Amino acid sequence: MSTHNLRYTDENSNSINRRRRRQSTLNSSNPVTDSLPIDCILVCSHNDDKKNDNEQNNNRNKMSRSERRQRFENHLTNKQGLKLERVKSITDRIEYVKIHTPFEILLLTAEKIRMKLPIEKIVAKELGTSTHNASCWHRFTEWLKKPFRLDPSLIRDDIDYYTAVYSPNIKKFTPFFKELRGSKELYFTPSERSLLTYELLSRAHFDGDGDGNDYDDDDDDNPQEPVARRPVINTVDGLRSGLKRPGIARLITKKAYDCCFPLHEPLRDNLTNIDNTDLNDREKLQKHWATMRQCLKFQPLSLIRSYMGEKIAFYFALCGFYNLMLIPPSLVGLIIFIYGAASVATDQPTSDICGSYGESTYMCPRCDKTCPFWKLSDSCVYSKVSYVFDNTATVVFAVLMSLWARWFIEFWKRREATLQYHWDSIDFEENLEPIRPEFEREAQKKGEKNINPITNSKEPFIPMNKRVPFFLIATLVVLFTMAIVCTTLFATIVYRVQMDYILKQTSAKEYSSIIITVTSAVMNLICSLILSQFYYWVARRLTDLELHKYQSKYDDSLAIKIYLFQFVNFYSSLFYIAFFKGRFDEYPSKYGEPSSKDFTEQCDPAGCFVELSIQFLIIMTGKQIINNLMEFLFAMCGACVCRNRDKNTKIEQWEIDKDLNNFESTTLIDEYLELVIQFGFVTLFVVAFPLAPLFALINNLIEVRLDAWKFLSKYKRPIPHKASDIGIWSDIISAVSFLAVLTNAVVIAWTSDFIPQMAYRALQSGGTGLSGYVNWTLSSFPIADYNQTGTMPSGAPSGLTYCRYRDFRESTGPSYSHTSVYWNITAARLVFIILFEHIIFIFIYLMQWLVPDVPKTIQDKIAHERYIDQHERWASKTYEENIQRSIHSSQVTPINVNSPNYDTKSSLNIKSSINIKSPVNIKSPVNVKSSVNVKSPTRQSKQKTIFQTRVSPADIP
Repeated sequence: MSTHNLRYTDENSNSINRRRRRQSTLNSSNPVTDSLPIDCILVCSHNDDKKNDNEQNNNRNKMSRSERRQRFENHLTNKQGLKLERVKSITDRIEYVKIHTPFEILLLTAEKIRMKLPIEKIVAKELGTSTHNASCWHRFTEWLKKPFRLDPSLIRDDIDYYTAVYSPNIKKFTPFFKELRGSKELYFTPSERSLLTYELLSRAHFDGDGDGNDYDDDDDDNPQEPVARRPVINTVDGLRSGLKRPGIARLITKKAYDCCFPLHEPLRDNLTNIDNTDLNDREKLQKHWATMRQCLKFQPLSLIRSYMGEKIAFYFALCGFYNLMLIPPSLVGLIIFIYGAASVATDQPTSDICGSYGESTYMCPRCDKTCPFWKLSDSCVYSKVSYVFDNTATVVFAVLMSLWARWFIEFWKRREATLQYHWDSIDFEENLEPIRPEFEREAQKKGEKNINPITNSKEPFIPMNKRVPFFLIATLVVLFTMAIVCTTLFATIVYRVQMDYILKQTSAKEYSSIIITVTSAVMNLICSLILSQFYYWVARRLTDLELHKYQSKYDDSLAIKIYLFQFVNFYSSLFYIAFFKGRFDEYPSKYGEPSSKDFTEQCDPAGCFVELSIQFLIIMTGKQIINNLMEFLFAMCGACVCRNRDKNTKIEQWEIDKDLNNFESTTLIDEYLELVIQFGFVTLFVVAFPLAPLFALINNLIEVRLDAWKFLSKYKRPIPHKASDIGIWSDIISAVSFLAVLTNAVVIAWTSDFIPQMAYRALQSGGTGLSGYVNWTLSSFPIADYNQTGTMPSGAPSGLTYCRYRDFRESTGPSYSHTSVYWNITAARLVFIILFEHIIFIFIYLMQWLVPDVPKTIQDKIAHERYIDQHERWASKTYEENIQRSIHSSQVTPINVNSPNYDTKSSLNIKSSINIKSPVNIKSPVNVKSSVNVKSPTRQSKQKTIFQTRVSPADIP
């Protein structure tokens, strides 16, 4: 087949050429008739080819890069039926191979990977679009959504047709080849064409011209004798060979090609004044999605899916759903914050601290010898801020957010199931993955192979005993990184104590606690941002050492490592303040010095809650602002460079795309990681800062548009891989939501003043109020005891006989043991935690039982689609032909009843093995017991049992 069949330009028609440039002939949904769409681009550089060719001349068993390319491209044209066209860059150093896949090849590939294609048009009444019978709530929600909806011309209808796994035996597929979009060449969308083409490239061989010799069976550094390979045919054997020799991935690893990518559609400037009908898909997304002007609009998910595939579309669907779910807690958190700010003047404990009682009460030093005495009134500002976040409404908010975390998961499952149906991903099963070239290279060095139980063929293998040392190294590295985090925490503690000593000597002593908390939180944020980059590098190296066989396993392992590293990095300071600071305190004269190992850091008399709130606010918002600022500045600089380059030079689209960043399988990990870390902030410690959902919502509205800009302009167009969910991130989010119930319970019980205040009302005031509560929470320590231990601080006020500190201890020594009130409050805290989590979990399990993961309407549509699929397969004449062929091919031995060896019982046990591909009811013309091997015509769903709808043959006319 000629490699010059791909005519991308029409030199004889300038008018058509201008029209093509306007509508984008590159993967356009409306290409002109005289050109063929480009489904994929291969890029190769000739800079090192001559040097590589000279190195290979000494060993003829190994192919050079140019030979690999030539054999691979010959295979694509001669065996796969693809059409190729080569074009060089302006400098002649880079060559581009444009690939077009004919319709017949696309259809054959769609059958192999079991792609779902339209089989029947949905009748309008089945869509349920009529609003006459809609409920009042549905009409109300639709009215609320109306201002945020996109232009209907941007929304592609994904549910116009019922779909089924394609089979050439079902004739009902055929009419849609031309009816769907006007011609067969337009039947598959550009993303589907790119996906099917990439499937061919990833499974194609480069072993020569079909003679069965493999000249490249081994790594360049480990040459061995050539090994025979099965010929490439459309059977399981061909698939097995494809698994052992993934073509394009191995060639890119061998540097025969630089990269492989689908082309972006051209992007023009000043899209505002251009009508939507004249825009290609990329321009529509740029105009109505990847811009801050549309940040309050819904996302065009169907268009995103069509342009970049389901894998990326599910990420943006999760972002949009997450933002929508953040609206209720944002409003509730704002109300609670306003309530706390408005009622702070009426809070009795705050009035006591800021009033005459605080002025006359001296507090014990925070450390021995070097720290000074100070007045309780110095914590006035601190106590006011603490009440804003720690008040009675906070407990209600903690309950709501604990439930919200699980509601989010449950309703996302329903949203995910709806998208799975609309995007034909319900029965999606990933194809058998090729082996990672990195794994294959290391396995070949070790020279071991093993039988794959799935493909029943030999493939590279690394035994577990050779991988265990790398897992041990990973464990040690994780412990080392945790030690680094502990070191930064200790450094922050020392800084706070030293700054407290300095500020207590100045006029800013009233604001010293706020200043120290803010500055230490900023220091912690800077350290966390620096360490996060280090942790990401460490996670990549550790995952590389683990030698995962498949890319999906590699991605999952990397995602878990990075998340665990970032979990410890960003949450460790919050866990320390919430659960450990001030929990293991001693009484005065036993605090120790900051430089000693016995030093224990104390909470403010107003509690540690406000410190937790400030730490939470700075780390969460600071991290998001810095990340968005860096992305925005990088995007603006890149946009200026691209605009200047496009104005000064005329470059083809493939040359523009070649300079963009590669969209790797791990690219989405960073985006998911940022979202999941934020989800942890919003759920784990949200009671410390009720405005967290609102801040997260504002950040996400900007973040989604920045991500859209990056994906459309900064990266090459990704291979539109199919997916049925968000992968391992769903499990991580679910685990965080369960952990949020426990952390919220502990924060309310141990960090806030809710339990002590309830105990004071019950034990002291008779439930009337909190007058005297501050004095009740403070214990006394005699000044004379400082002299006995030799830890007397300098600058003690004259005439002072005792100082106060926050704890429930006896006021006389020598042990200063805890009072009975302390143990009562501790018991109450434990009871509260147990009751809190049990009540929340009861509501969660009740909700899971009442709310199915798949909406009832989607269940019905899935069942109806299954019915149509099975109906058409049973109605196909091919099944009848297979049955008759199987019956005639079965061998039945004639029986001689007059033979003396004739056995009546044994004659009844004659079996013939009839293998057919669908369940049938055969009335055999002979009285023979047949063993029928039944195979379902469709794959079994891995979803809920509601997906396993079966239709009896008797019910089909």
